[in-house]
Amino acid sequence: MVFLANNFANLSKTPNISNSHISRPLPAPIQAAARTLIRRWARTGRKASRLFRLIERWGPRLATGPLETTLPNGCRVSCDLHEFVQRQVYFMGAFEPVESYLFTRLLRRGMTVIDAGANIGQYTLLAATAVGRSGSVHSFEPVPSICASLRRHVSVNRLTNVSVNQLALWHEESTVTLGLPPDRIYNAGSWTIGTSESQSAAVRAEAIRLDSYVSRRALPRVDVIKMDIQGAEPFALEGARKMLADWHPTLMMEVHRPSLAALGSSPEALWAFLSQFGYRAWRIRPSLKNSGPLPNLDGVEFENFFFHIEDLPHAVTSGWSRHVPKQWACSGWALEG
Repeated sequence: MVFLANNFANLSKTPNISNSHISRPLPAPIQAAARTLIRRWARTGRKASRLFRLIERWGPRLATGPLETTLPNGCRVSCDLHEFVQRQVYFMGAFEPVESYLFTRLLRRGMTVIDAGANIGQYTLLAATAVGRSGSVHSFEPVPSICASLRRHVSVNRLTNVSVNQLALWHEESTVTLGLPPDRIYNAGSWTIGTSESQSAAVRAEAIRLDSYVSRRALPRVDVIKMDIQGAEPFALEGARKMLADWHPTLMMEVHRPSLAALGSSPEALWAFLSQFGYRAWRIRPSLKNSGPLPNLDGVEFENFFFHIEDLPHAVTSGWSRHVPKQWACSGWALEG
């Protein structure tokens, strides 16, 4: 065990996190020991960048099949260590530990939450227990195979307040094509609207305006929207104009300049749209010291944000250090047998 710990610590220093050269799993006893060591490291909340490199380099070799793990709220998820998001969930406790932690601090009993780009369901599961039976979560995942995993996780955890929709959010009722870049075949979160010859896979999906969905489901209001849809955010928000104007839900959203540019937009254009509704921007970074409000999105390349009109909860804007979210993300492991 000590030998493994020392060698994994050294290997994590390499700047190369590509796992394309790793094809064969390690022997089962070494797999189990290595998984234990990596998770012990994750519990400390320290040296996150070095831990990330280790996970990306060696994670795919540490299992021959899906592994179950537990989110901080006690929900169970099944993780394939070959896939980027699921690998992070298994070894870090949650994908995007800081964002996930702060997301849960937004939520209260009875709220209505939209999860756009739900993937296998981490944010959906976290939201479902936070809003309780008096609240509801409406999840959108257009890729059939990923949506099947989302449905399975909702069912396994008996979450009756979740509605799963195999739909894309868009600015009009239509059918869209989503593609997956060939260099990201092991990242299920990289499916994006639009295809080209360089993409290794494509699927067709029905698309809906969020305003239309809200009307058809007769939702009384929407409180929080988590949106990570690979550059399609401006189109989805265009289809939610009435809801944004009427209810001013808090948005947690990725802003990625290259993805926005691929669909003809930019962070500055996204800000021009949101600011007309009165939204403010609060940048999410690994530490509270570096997080906080920004006057606009000028020059932003890749950041996660809260966009809000009402003041954010005190638990979001103060009282946490960089280690707290990482340790929180691992807290569900104590429930594992």
